[in-house]
Amino acid sequence: MGVSLRLVPFLFHGAGLAAAALLVTAAPAAEVSSMKIERVISPGGIEAWLVQSDANPLIAMRFAFRGGASQDPPGQEGLAYFISAMMDEGAGELGSIAFQEREQGLAMRMDFDASRDVMLGNVQTLSANKDQVFDLVRLALTKPRFDQDAVERVRVQILAGLKFDENDPGTVASLAWDRLAFQNHPYGQPIKGTMSSIAAITPDDLRDYAARVFARDKLVISVVGDIDAETLGKALDHVFGDLPLHSVLSPVADANPPLGPTR
Repeated sequence: MGVSLRLVPFLFHGAGLAAAALLVTAAPAAEVSSMKIERVISPGGIEAWLVQSDANPLIAMRFAFRGGASQDPPGQEGLAYFISAMMDEGAGELGSIAFQEREQGLAMRMDFDASRDVMLGNVQTLSANKDQVFDLVRLALTKPRFDQDAVERVRVQILAGLKFDENDPGTVASLAWDRLAFQNHPYGQPIKGTMSSIAAITPDDLRDYAARVFARDKLVISVVGDIDAETLGKALDHVFGDLPLHSVLSPVADANPPLGPTR
């Protein structure tokens, strides 16, 4: 029976980073007990956590940069969320259409997600295509284009989603709770932004966020699948080695929700 592997979300504590957690789920208990979580340090000093398995010719990589929506400047709420939707909209010499055609041709998956404190990236590939896929991920992280036409197309999509959310009771209640619980703290701001803040974001704003947040000092990586430690080490340097060494993050104060019941 094959082994099913699943990546658990990263945990961050205080100003530091906790190691990435990997959860391995398997039907036979004996296979679970034999799984080995290995710490890998690339030749360039980039750290990752690896669960190697050749049960299937697949590789899953998950990485996180500390930052997330808490790094959205005032008036630019939703900037991190906007970035997460732009990461497959062209990079390097590849425009949006060419980049996405390359993704489809490689039968890969790459997606990004912005949470309060982290920007998450998820990559899945056939092990036979790993070199080409890792090269495409490197381009997306180090040479994103943020072309004006792509920005406008994604902006329209985000605004449509926000309009839909205005009529969703669960979303309305959640946003109201955040405002009440966290007030003027960054955690009280909507991760997806507002109609006005999304409308005002420019390609330069996107470039500034990427330059500040995508860096090696606040990076955590986990990998599961058909790849050995030596090969992964070389891939880590290729994918992440050209990123700035240090991020430029604004401090986020401790949140102090108001005490007592409030209606």
